[in-house]
Amino acid sequence: MDFIKENIIPGEVLVQLIAFLIVFFTLKALAWKPVLDALEARRKTIKDSFDEIEAGRRDIEKLKAEYAEHLAKIEEEARVKIQDAVDEGRRISKDIQEKARQESQDAFEKSKDNLSLEVAKARVELRREIANLSMTVAERVLGEKMSDDKKQDEKILSIIEDLEKSL
Repeated sequence: MDFIKENIIPGEVLVQLIAFLIVFFTLKALAWKPVLDALEARRKTIKDSFDEIEAGRRDIEKLKAEYAEHLAKIEEEARVKIQDAVDEGRRISKDIQEKARQESQDAFEKSKDNLSLEVAKARVELRREIANLSMTVAERVLGEKMSDDKKQDEKILSIIEDLEKSL
């Protein structure tokens, strides 16, 4: 305690205390409030910046989700369009094949009909030739010409038909 009594002078302590209080209140009135206001403004600016960054991050996440959804929708539409094109191609191919089959069948039927017609024409022509040949043979055998009567031609044709049936 001796050290305190010898080194501490109460008048000086009082003067230093008054000087400290004067400086303290002066700084508080003049400098402390502006410093606190500046710090508060800086804190608010930093907080606002962080809020803007967070809002931007949320917007980016939202846009990213919308982009992924839109991309999935586009891919689905592309798959549907491709499938539709494949189905349309198959349908067209089937139609072409069916048309070719039908045309082939029609050509076959037409050829068959034409062949039947040609056979019928050949038979008629053959009958006429046989009739003429028979008449020529009969004329030579009888030595005279038969009349051109239609009844005779019909009779000869009926005889030839009977012969054809028997063969």
